[in-house]
Amino acid sequence: MRRFVARLLLASLLCAGAAASAANAQVQWTPHELAGPDGKPIACELGRLRVPENRSKPDGAQIELAFVRLRTANPKPAPPCFYLVGGPGPSGIEYCVRPAAGRHLRLLDTRDVIGIDQRGTGASRPNLAEGPQFRYELPLDRPATRASFDAAYREAAERCLAHWRAQGVDPSAYNTAENAEDIESVRAALGLEQIVLWGESYGTHLALEYLRRHSKRVAGAVLVRTEGPDHTLKLPSTTQRYLEQLHALVAADPDASKMLPDTLGAVRALLAQLAEKPVKLTARHEGSELEFVLGPFDLQFHVANALGLSFEVRDLPAALARMQRGDWSALAESALMLRRGDVGSAMALMMDCSSGASAARLARIASERADAANLLSDAVNAPYPAACAACGPTPVGEKLRAPLSSDARVLFVSGGLDARTPASNVEELSAGFPNHAHVIADSAGHESIEMLAPEYRELLSRFLAGEKVESRTIALPPPRFRTL
Repeated sequence: MRRFVARLLLASLLCAGAAASAANAQVQWTPHELAGPDGKPIACELGRLRVPENRSKPDGAQIELAFVRLRTANPKPAPPCFYLVGGPGPSGIEYCVRPAAGRHLRLLDTRDVIGIDQRGTGASRPNLAEGPQFRYELPLDRPATRASFDAAYREAAERCLAHWRAQGVDPSAYNTAENAEDIESVRAALGLEQIVLWGESYGTHLALEYLRRHSKRVAGAVLVRTEGPDHTLKLPSTTQRYLEQLHALVAADPDASKMLPDTLGAVRALLAQLAEKPVKLTARHEGSELEFVLGPFDLQFHVANALGLSFEVRDLPAALARMQRGDWSALAESALMLRRGDVGSAMALMMDCSSGASAARLARIASERADAANLLSDAVNAPYPAACAACGPTPVGEKLRAPLSSDARVLFVSGGLDARTPASNVEELSAGFPNHAHVIADSAGHESIEMLAPEYRELLSRFLAGEKVESRTIALPPPRFRTL
C-alpha cells in the first residue's frame, strides 16, 4: 500500500511539473530592460500571454497581456510579488520598479517581482489609451457647472467607446472581474503555487477581487490606499470631513492661521462670491491665451481633488488666502481641465464604470450632495457617475460590490490626510479579514510617504517575512503649509 501511495504521489508530482511546464510554454519571453529608480538599467524578462477578451465568450476574441519578471538573486526566494498599479490606466511594468528596487524598499532582495500591464494598458494589446483623442469643450463665456461638465464628458465618452467597438473591441470586457482573472492566468502560466499581492489605490480594488476569487493562492497582500468593493465613488460627507480636518490643522499652525484664520469660512464665502459674481481669468492653454469665467464649481472641483494629496494640501491655505485677495490664479489649471480635455483611456473609463456603486451608495451620494453642509458637494466624483451612461449596462458590478472575506494575511495601509481612500474604507472591510493589520500614516495623503519612516519599513519587512504585525498609527511630521 505504501508503495502504491508513493507511486501515486510521484505521478501526481510529475503531472504537476508537466502542467507547469506546459503553462510556462504559453508565455512568449524576450529580454527586457527597465530604468531603475536611480536611472540605472535593470535587466528583466518581458512576457506576453494571450487570454480571452471576454471569458463568458471562450471562443471569442483574445487579447495579449504584457508583464515583466524581475528576478531576485536570493537563493531561497519568498513567493513572488505581483505589483498592481493604481489608476486605473498606468503601466504596471513601469511602476513596479519603485517597490522592486527602490531606495527605501527592495522587494528584489527577497523575491521576484512581476509587474503587469493590465488589460488595455501599456504594452498589452490592445492599448485603449492609444488612437485618436476624444475631446470635450465647454463654453468659456460662462461658468462651468457640474451638469455642463458631465454632459460634455459623457458625449466624448460615447464617441470614444463607439470608436473602440468599431475596432472590434468589446468595452464591456474591461472590468475588474476580467482583470482579476488575468492575474490568475499569469500566475498559472508561470507555474506559481502562491503569490504576494501589492496593490495601490485602484490596484487594491483589483487585489480584493482576486482575493474574493483565489484567496488560497495568496501568501499575503499589501494594500496601500484601499478602495473597497463599493468605494469607487466617493461620499460628499467624506470630503467635508477632510475639509474640516484641514480647517483644524491650519488653525493649529501659528503661521498658517494668521494667513487664513477660518478655512471653512473662507471656502464658504468664496463659493458665495463666485455664485453672486463670477470672475474672469486668463491662462495659457496649448500655446495661446484663453479667457474664461470662473464659478463655484471650479472652486469645489479644485479643493475636493486637492484634499486627497498631501503636497496639494500644503499649498491649499495660501491659495485660498490669495483668492480672498482677488488672485484666482490657483484655479487656472483645474478650471482649464474642466473646459478643455479628453477622455483618455477607455480602459480606465470602463473599469471605474463597471465597478460603479450600489443603489444604496448612489442614494447616499445624492442625499449628501443636496446637503448644503457638504460645501464641496460630490465634485470629487466628476464626471462620474454621469459619464457611465455612455458605457451601457454593466451588470458585473453587482458581483464586484458584494461583501467579501478572506483568511489571507493582509496589511492595509492608509494615509491620515487621504480624502480619496480614507482609513474608514478599511474599517468597513476589516470584519471580513481576520488576519489583517491596519497601519495609518497620520500625515500622509494618497501618496505613500510613510515609506520614509523607519518604523513603517521595519513593520513592512516583518509582514513580508511572514511575521504577525499589529495595527498601529505611525506619526509623521505634520504638513508644513506654504505661506503668502
